[in-house]
Amino acid sequence: MSVDGNIPKLYIIRCAKWFMLYMPIIGLFYADNGLTNTEIFLIQAAYSFSSALFAIPSGYFADVIGRKKTLVIGTILASLGFLIYASIHDFWAFFIAEAIMGVGNSCISGTDSAMLYDSLQQSQNQEKYLKYEGRVTSLGCLAETTAALLGGSIATIFTYNEVFWNQALIALIAVPAALMLVEPSRGKLLHKSFHQVFDIGIYALFKHKGLSRTTLMSSVTGIATLTMAWTIQTYFIEQDFSELQTTIVWVLLNLTVALSSMFSDVLEKRFGMKPMILMMVIFIPLGYYALSIPSVFVALLCAFIFYYVRGYATPILKKLIQNYCDSEIRATVLSVRDLLIRLGFAIVGPFVGYLSDRYTFSFAMLVAGTLFLISSVAGYVSYLQLKKLRVES
Repeated sequence: MSVDGNIPKLYIIRCAKWFMLYMPIIGLFYADNGLTNTEIFLIQAAYSFSSALFAIPSGYFADVIGRKKTLVIGTILASLGFLIYASIHDFWAFFIAEAIMGVGNSCISGTDSAMLYDSLQQSQNQEKYLKYEGRVTSLGCLAETTAALLGGSIATIFTYNEVFWNQALIALIAVPAALMLVEPSRGKLLHKSFHQVFDIGIYALFKHKGLSRTTLMSSVTGIATLTMAWTIQTYFIEQDFSELQTTIVWVLLNLTVALSSMFSDVLEKRFGMKPMILMMVIFIPLGYYALSIPSVFVALLCAFIFYYVRGYATPILKKLIQNYCDSEIRATVLSVRDLLIRLGFAIVGPFVGYLSDRYTFSFAMLVAGTLFLISSVAGYVSYLQLKKLRVES
């Protein structure tokens, strides 16, 4: 079997992962079960912490035992988490389900991108990575958009619980797709021992100048965009949005991400890498500041700009990292990025939730915006200091 067939299967895995029926109603679902803002962010922190804990080991397993086996494990765990969500409705059940799904996500995230790059490299098409990564991201967002429409409809006609039973069935679709993947040929680690995980992590974060700076910059952006995904849900609750209003806004936000990521390679060629990264530095903190003001129109306008930047940010920043990676450590290095994002969110998310409950939502947004502005500027300055940036176009 040809590795060319991996691309549509990876599309299926990404779509199943992002076909999130529950996202437009998750805030309402939590509120219906009596959860506070702090508890909501703690549940998501469980997901992020377990993802962070297993991020690098799962990436190392993907480099050692294979991309395919790691993706199979990840898709099974993701399905199990949703089955728990649909069966039991209390804080600790949600907490455990998110922790299981976090481990599953750590097996999938990074490994799928590494398999995509390796498959293209074996076919001597690695220069098309940004194009395909953008398409994969775009398809994921389109899947999330379609899911939002269906999930909102299911919740309106039936119950929130029906949404999660259907979500579990969708997650199971990724399992056979992962089983049918073909392991691409690639470089192998000659000496396999678990301490290599730490060696690769230190290499990526401290020893290799290009990898360390692009990984850290990408991680800051990832933390900001992940935090926003749950912050915007809290904003819907704060503004007393109905299920219909929440669904409409969520659909449009994800369509914005889908369009931006689909044309990320075109945007890079048209504007160049540095201006696009500068847009991230400016508009990602601005999105948080905007949510602190009374005007819903202005806040949502800035949110759409935020999601537009988010759309092209992921494939472009992943490309920067992959340009410095050898194939034998690619999945592990991408997992380092995921670890930083998930660990960062596990700290920042509950902190934002605490500020929102203890003070006001607007105050929490001002603090979050300032934190991300400082860290984004620091990452951008570090990026500019690179003497030579190898970018494949």
